[in-house]
Amino acid sequence: MSLQFDAAGAAVERAERIAIVSHERPDGDAIGSLLGLSLALQAAGKHVSPALVGGLPKRYGFLPGAELVGQSLAPDCDLLILVDCAALDRIGFDVGALPRHPDINIDHHPTNTNFAAINLVDPQAAATTEILYQALTPWSLPLSTEVATNLLAGLLTDTIGFRTSSTRPYSLRMAADLLESGAPLMELYDRVISRVSLVAARYWGRGLARLEHEDGLVWSSLTLADRKAVSYPGDDDAELVNILMTIEQARVVVLFVEQPAGKVKISWRAEPGVDVSAVATRFGGGGHKPAAGAMLTGDLGEIEATVLAATREAMKQPA
Repeated sequence: MSLQFDAAGAAVERAERIAIVSHERPDGDAIGSLLGLSLALQAAGKHVSPALVGGLPKRYGFLPGAELVGQSLAPDCDLLILVDCAALDRIGFDVGALPRHPDINIDHHPTNTNFAAINLVDPQAAATTEILYQALTPWSLPLSTEVATNLLAGLLTDTIGFRTSSTRPYSLRMAADLLESGAPLMELYDRVISRVSLVAARYWGRGLARLEHEDGLVWSSLTLADRKAVSYPGDDDAELVNILMTIEQARVVVLFVEQPAGKVKISWRAEPGVDVSAVATRFGGGGHKPAAGAMLTGDLGEIEATVLAATREAMKQPA
């Protein structure tokens, strides 16, 4: 990793126009990584163009640098960086339309495909923002209050407020350093962990109404009709999957979210001892042992039956 860090730092130093992209349906770590790195590079005098397919989700619009995020790729960059993205096809953009082959891949998913020229992939990191935090000093990038705020937002969301098994002593030391740099921990915790909109709560209600449980496996689904009924604006689960994992009987949680064009997004969460990333990989997805996802095309009911059968098998295997 040290050689990769050096190579990436040299590439960043040479570059003048840098494009940064993360995955579709971005979570807090994707956005915190995108914005934190963008602001640090901008402060170092680089021209930076961060982009997300579909743009920045409204709930993260309060983060510093949110206004920088576009919905199209910069056509004339001399460096392309992907953050928190396990595979190139996860960006949502047409891969064939990329302005150049990805130069740097910064991620913490163990299923990362190492698709870039330089791959900074650390599966031990609790969040991609941990890797970026380590890169700031060797890359001579400043840690401003705005950068620290974004990095802490990513760390908080991917650890669900330091509650996941991926949280390590380094995560807490990093959080302390970011707090000393001005990141507003209490505000971030409230806005990215605790607070939920009324429409999202109503959306949860639709999924909770069809909740099922069997031998430690808890599952539910959210349909396009549910989204329309409550006027939920996103195409995600509004973090319902993490709520389901707080159920006392839940050893593994699976949530199915119907998408347009006959697609279904599947999210898994698991207690230590079950590797749901192996199940996700089987269906063309990926992630971590305790948290993974995949996208399938087909009938919702048939997909549920197939995925639940595979998940039950995984629950019998040692992680």
